[in-house]
Amino acid sequence: MKIATRIAALAVLAGALLAPIAMPTASAHGHLKAGDYELVIGFLNEPAYQGEPNGLDLRVTNEKTSQPVKNLEDTLKAELTYGGSKQEFAIHAQWGQDGAYTADVIPTKAGTYTWRIFGTIEGTPVDLSLTSGPETFGNVNAKATVAFPAAEPTSQDLLDQVAQARAIGITGIAVGAIALIAALFVLLRKAPAKAQAAPAKAQGQQA
Repeated sequence: MKIATRIAALAVLAGALLAPIAMPTASAHGHLKAGDYELVIGFLNEPAYQGEPNGLDLRVTNEKTSQPVKNLEDTLKAELTYGGSKQEFAIHAQWGQDGAYTADVIPTKAGTYTWRIFGTIEGTPVDLSLTSGPETFGNVNAKATVAFPAAEPTSQDLLDQVAQARAIGITGIAVGAIALIAALFVLLRKAPAKAQAAPAKAQGQQA
């Protein structure tokens, strides 16, 4: 009896250890609903890093039947937003996974991104948005946080540095121009006062 109990306990433990391997899960993803359908949304590769190939990870399930929903490539689209920039993508099925879709993208900047999924799912209208964050899916990380040895700056990094230097230079020129105008204003105000004082002094000497 004791041997059978131990074997059962070992089987339960083995099942618990192997469950994460046997069952693919959408880690660090957000969940949204549209009618009878659940949408799980995130980045295909998480954690996501700037400049690295990535993509949408979208999984659609019919909650009534608990079955993945296939063949949505022609009825759903995706849109990715970063700050004031956005781009629309066509989605395609992930190979070998029913109800799973992706759209290829290389996020070029670190920070917060928003996926928008819109169109129809088996006739049900869909227009849902999900922004990266602690409760949804991960933000895009700067590659420098994991790069070793120190990574060479990307072309985007160099462009950002040039833009920053240009902004600092423009600010310096503007401050200098304001200071020059202020100095000229002071000099122009003093000049008439000196001009008026000179005749008065001359008249005093003549008297």
